[in-house]
Amino acid sequence: MLLGGLGGLYGVTAGPKVLAAPIMPPDLSKCHDAKAPALHDHCCPPYDPSETISEYGFPATPLRVRRPAHLVKDDQEYLDKYKEAVRRMKNLPAEHPWNYYQQANIHCQYCNDAYYQQNTDDVWIFLPWHRYYLHFYERILGKLIDDDTFTIPFWNWDTKEGMTFPAIFQDASSPLYDPKRDQRHVKDGAILDLKYAYTDNPASDSEIIRENLCFIQKTFKYSLSLAELFMGDPVRAGEKEIQEANGQLEVIHNAAHMWVGEPDGYKEDMGDFSTAARDSVFYCHHSNVDRMWDIYRNLRGNQVEFEDKDWLDSTFLFHDENEQLVKVKIGDCLNPTKLRYTFEQVPLPWLGKINCQKTAETKSKATTELSLTRVGEFGTTPQALDASNPLRVIVARPKKNRKKKEKQEKVEVIQIKDIKVTTNETARFDVYVAVPYGDLAGPDYGEFVGSFVRLAHGKKGSDGTQEQGAKKKGKLKLGITALLEDIDAEDADKLVVTLVLRTGSVTVGGVSIKLLQTDTPAVI
Repeated sequence: MLLGGLGGLYGVTAGPKVLAAPIMPPDLSKCHDAKAPALHDHCCPPYDPSETISEYGFPATPLRVRRPAHLVKDDQEYLDKYKEAVRRMKNLPAEHPWNYYQQANIHCQYCNDAYYQQNTDDVWIFLPWHRYYLHFYERILGKLIDDDTFTIPFWNWDTKEGMTFPAIFQDASSPLYDPKRDQRHVKDGAILDLKYAYTDNPASDSEIIRENLCFIQKTFKYSLSLAELFMGDPVRAGEKEIQEANGQLEVIHNAAHMWVGEPDGYKEDMGDFSTAARDSVFYCHHSNVDRMWDIYRNLRGNQVEFEDKDWLDSTFLFHDENEQLVKVKIGDCLNPTKLRYTFEQVPLPWLGKINCQKTAETKSKATTELSLTRVGEFGTTPQALDASNPLRVIVARPKKNRKKKEKQEKVEVIQIKDIKVTTNETARFDVYVAVPYGDLAGPDYGEFVGSFVRLAHGKKGSDGTQEQGAKKKGKLKLGITALLEDIDAEDADKLVVTLVLRTGSVTVGGVSIKLLQTDTPAVI
């Protein structure tokens, strides 16, 4: 995702072809008001024109180990260090680049358009940018307590034991505490819902846990053969008229942001891009997102996702643990060991055998109606999604009954184009696939494939004016090769694709099924 809205985007795709180049750091002297109403539109850092930019000297320390948040809650020595480091960070002078709120504002600056990047619409790239962001935050905390081995924990929400809000952030007297959270979710053992859309899931805890594990499993299983399905498309300078392109890891990430942040107003702190990093759980959450990327890369044999010099040479700026302004490249962060950290090895239940087909509980909801409904093709006119009437379309497949070699060479993908979302509101729709009966569809939507999510996010146009109510196009790509094997649908000529609007105002411009070239034959 190219971070242009919490809802969204790892990467982008260009409109007209232009000469591309690596994304380069913005001009720090030209920071301006962001579209961040929760912060009165201001999150620019102090600017020192005499400050020089250096190459980062990667650490040569012993390998540091990040641990699960739910397992460190009884390690009092570690917790005392963590709290003391954050307390010292919060007590630094307000203008110091290490100050807790200056660190948090970095997130606002890049995602809420406080900078403009020449020849492109945005200035950062989701997974690599956050890997560096967390690295420098972690190194600064360690420096403040003189502990070169210090690491931030990860919110282990991909296992049953870690799916509740981490207890280490709940003590109101702790510097790790943030009052701007949805108190219904962060107390009393509520289970994180990775399909959350500002309406609490009525399902049992065990069913939510199962759905969460299945969502994570499908995210990996359906995207291993093509990185852009997991991460979104790569981005380069010079690409204009971009479309937001969701990777499914970011969809999962977005749901946790929504679930923790306040349900009303600006959705502070975690539910709004401009304020998300003011909550210490932000870094713990992103530590697990970073871990998910590391696991994904390991499952693919640590293959480089995009063998593209422009992508690998894209460069970011951060203040390091020595108070130096340094530049770093994507190509240098693909392996966390270069940054001298790793993750404690814990069970991965979503890699095991889970019944991810519809359970008796979910099937019973689908049998309340027995009638079949005639479903047509999408057509050529954009269609608005309606929460009370899901959009269902018949979509022809490019080829049925493909052989194993063909599947290794090309992955079958649902493509939803020209997605438009009002920029200042949250939106989510879920996508389901079923086999039709001729041109008829049953009441059951079929199997969940993935989602589009975009959090409330106001942006500025290139002229500096706010895009109130404007809409920006996006697209969604979801792999279905493995899904069709799982539901014995490889013989189907056509599929019923159902879009279920969960929240927000969304129109889509088309739904199709394509075959895309894979970048690895790996499978779970």
